[in-house]
Amino acid sequence: MRLARISLALATAASGLALTAAAPAVAAPTAHSQVSAHASAATMARWRTQRHEALGPGKYLETANWKRPAGVRIMQVKARCWGNDAKMKVDLVYQRRWAAGWKVAKSGTWKCNGKYGYVRIHNAGHSTYYANFRIGKKHTVEYWVQYYK
Repeated sequence: MRLARISLALATAASGLALTAAAPAVAAPTAHSQVSAHASAATMARWRTQRHEALGPGKYLETANWKRPAGVRIMQVKARCWGNDAKMKVDLVYQRRWAAGWKVAKSGTWKCNGKYGYVRIHNAGHSTYYANFRIGKKHTVEYWVQYYK
């Protein structure tokens, strides 16, 4: 009887040691989890440029129409101009539904000092947009149409 109890105690101790030895191998990260972490980082949301162009020189400039990509809700126009104490006003305009015309969604004004200015809308829902640029003096305007997805 005594031998049976001792062998049972040794068996449980040995199985406990086997489990603790196997535990670090189970806790180590697998190659699959590392691959999925890199894949999710590659599909993170970021600003994407839909159009990049320079217009001018002129005082009243406007872009061609562009379509909002499907599923995009945040759009912006990033623009800059260079010059002598002139100011630039940018209007982001959308086309209303049912042929109701065009309406300014957002506008912004900043100096023509070579630094970027942004006109951004959240919850964009219309399909067709364009931008107007009004400058106090004739200048060239560089602009980017971007969306966040």
